[in-house]
Amino acid sequence: MSRGDLCEMYREGVTGSLPGQARAAAAGQVTIQDVARAAGVGRQTVSNVLNGTGRVGEAARARVLEAVAALGYHPHHGARSLRSRRTGQIAYVLPRVQLFPGNYVMQQFLQALAAASGRRGYSMLVVVPDGDPRDEMRRLIASRSVDAFLLSEMTLDDPRVILLAEAGMPFACFGRTGPPLPQHWVDIDNHAGVAAAVEHVLARGYERIAFVGYRSTSHWDDERTAGFKAALARHGVPADQAELLLVDEASARRKIRSLLTGARLGARPDAIVTGSDRLATTAYGVAAELRLRIGRDLGVTGFDGSVVADLLHPTLTTVTIPVDDIAGRVVARALRQVEHGPDRSPGEVVEAPLRLGESTSSERRLIGALDIG
Repeated sequence: MSRGDLCEMYREGVTGSLPGQARAAAAGQVTIQDVARAAGVGRQTVSNVLNGTGRVGEAARARVLEAVAALGYHPHHGARSLRSRRTGQIAYVLPRVQLFPGNYVMQQFLQALAAASGRRGYSMLVVVPDGDPRDEMRRLIASRSVDAFLLSEMTLDDPRVILLAEAGMPFACFGRTGPPLPQHWVDIDNHAGVAAAVEHVLARGYERIAFVGYRSTSHWDDERTAGFKAALARHGVPADQAELLLVDEASARRKIRSLLTGARLGARPDAIVTGSDRLATTAYGVAAELRLRIGRDLGVTGFDGSVVADLLHPTLTTVTIPVDDIAGRVVARALRQVEHGPDRSPGEVVEAPLRLGESTSSERRLIGALDIG
């Protein structure tokens, strides 16, 4: 299929579903026309509601969904594919790093993508390449096996995006791409997220704040480090007067222990702002070994908002990535191209709010005041 043919396919409107699957009912098979009649709307309105396209008022949408549930209607995706030349499948190219134990937030993201795809009537095909992911992507494009691609773990000049743009394939991603490439992305403000964590621990009375992040080439790690420095600067704290520790998985525990036992700047930090919940968990473990009480002797914040944050004791204060919201937006952006053609809108930035836990306990300031008294 040529790029022109692909683009023409994307410009096609959403076609209505054919009769639904058989259902044991006296009236026989339930069809989209039955739903339209029960809801008091046109057939195309029902199709728009089921496909998430077009403009439909809230009252009409509610009547359609109520009729669908009452009649037990199920869209016949196979028949719809024959009419629309669509497969009803989206491919998620899963980076192997997301299979590593402890990468909880991206595992939650995978689940959220599958749920968001299902709500739109699509199946999600998970692709885990052994080598260059573009090889498998080219095979799927050539075989017309999927309607769109979903990506994550992005680089600014991501070669996967270059391939999809050249092929004219719909796609969307969690993470930014550089300005020369299509801006079909949804991302969080990493800089603002860490800055909010710094503001929080300062407001709670912590004074000697350190940052522990990952040493990597990923732009999100750089943004989190920059957010830490910027927040300190707003409070008149020069960057060279704060501990800033960049680690990898192999060195994280050793370096955090060194930070808490032999601080470069004299007194050990009384709070650690980290670039991930995984690093925060490591800080918890080291603090336990050193008999430091989280929240009172040592404040800790994370970044991810993964399930581990609520499993720790005390619970972790963490910058929360809204994976359900992001997954829904990513799927919507990809399918918007499938249904309406090229998307020239800019990328979307979603807030990553700070979720308070007990690891930055407010009782610390009160205890200090009582000790002075």
